[in-house]
Amino acid sequence: MNKVMISLLCSTPLLVNAQDYSQQIEQRQHAFEQVETLVKSANRTLDGSQTDWDKLQATSLELSNHSQALLTLFPAGSQQGSKAKDSVWSKPEKFNQLLLQMDQGFAELYQASQQQSPSLAESGLDAAQKTCKSCHRSYRSRW
Repeated sequence: MNKVMISLLCSTPLLVNAQDYSQQIEQRQHAFEQVETLVKSANRTLDGSQTDWDKLQATSLELSNHSQALLTLFPAGSQQGSKAKDSVWSKPEKFNQLLLQMDQGFAELYQASQQQSPSLAESGLDAAQKTCKSCHRSYRSRW
């Protein structure tokens, strides 16, 4: 009995330190899915002087919220079971910079929707979309 108790006490710290990142992986996958859906919605909504600014403002706020969340959802060690390439964690500088650029594009889109500025909105949305494409080419592993 004492050996079992000692064994359990010794292994408990190992179990506590072993982290399960499945929640972060699910959250980031959901956030990326939402970003894809919301970008399409923003593109459809953005229509020059005919833009539904209230709808675009709500959409761009959601995009900003998801991009802000993504900045925190790639903790070290969370690559197991991920569709992202290992370089996201082994060389995170460029990846993190791209996430920040995407976030800045969505922030610009949100600001433009508040100001009802079609050209600024298009610029922000375009910047965010270009960053998405660049990031996918560099960091997404489909297989």
